[in-house]
Amino acid sequence: MSERTSAPGRPRSSEASGRILRATVELLAEGGAAGVSVDAVAARAGVSRPTVYRRWKDRTELIAAAVRDAFAQANPEAPDTADPLADLVTVLSNTIRLLTGTSLGRVIAGLVSELPRSPELAAALHEVERERREILRQVLQRAAEQGRLRLTDMDLAIEVLLGPVYLRLLVTGDPVPSDLAAELAALAVAPADSGPLPG
Repeated sequence: MSERTSAPGRPRSSEASGRILRATVELLAEGGAAGVSVDAVAARAGVSRPTVYRRWKDRTELIAAAVRDAFAQANPEAPDTADPLADLVTVLSNTIRLLTGTSLGRVIAGLVSELPRSPELAAALHEVERERREILRQVLQRAAEQGRLRLTDMDLAIEVLLGPVYLRLLVTGDPVPSDLAAELAALAVAPADSGPLPG
């Protein structure tokens, strides 16, 4: 039996979803949240409006999905090499490259200015941020189990790691060099040869 294929000219489901999400990020980068509508996304992605609505109920959910997908591509899951310091550097390096080497940094900056005017979008993006923090939390938990976590408050450790990146990206405009990842990771996790930290 031959394998079924999609009708000519109609993208497969996963392909259509990817095109829609990429189109959303492109429109966000070009004109902020105000430039994103289901019609505009559908036109950019080359799909119909019903194709978009079958996947996401409205533009708020679509924007959140596009941001979630971009972050997930940079860090699909928490690495686990038995060295949480190295794993932390990997996650932070991937995040910095995403925010400085692609249009997502510009997207995030534009969305931050939009949040006070859109509680629904703020709530949706807060959930995305919570999900992405879980990647860091898993790595930090392994560091804690090895007695190498320098900060006892896990949430504070995450803020120490991400705060300088977003401060530079959103407030000061200072460069975010790639080696910043290693410097930040060292603030939160001790190297393996240092032995367990005093409790």
